Amino acid sequence: MPSYQVNCIDKPKASSTVEQITHIGYYESLDRPRVVISVAEAINRIEANNQAFYVSTERGKTYLTVIKPEDGGKKHLKSLTDKAGTDNLLTLEEV
Repeated sequence: MPSYQVNCIDKPKASSTVEQITHIGYYESLDRPRVVISVAEAINRIEANNQAFYVSTERGKTYLTVIKPEDGGKKHLKSLTDKAGTDNLLTLEEV
């Protein structure tokens, strides 16, 4: 299964700390332009075991996981938190 390093995110308001990420971006290869897909598409690919996505951290690769809220809320992506307690996905640059 191919895996890709996520290098950017997009959300409705860049400075918002409560709005969920709507898109992620990555490079399929060095000679291709950046690919930006919706979080819903990334979740579909992860759940189908077609692709994996990760964030590069000081510990190495931190793979994204799909979070399914118990209250029936919207699925979203998350990476492991770093030493500062921040989701590494949220530290990436905006698209």
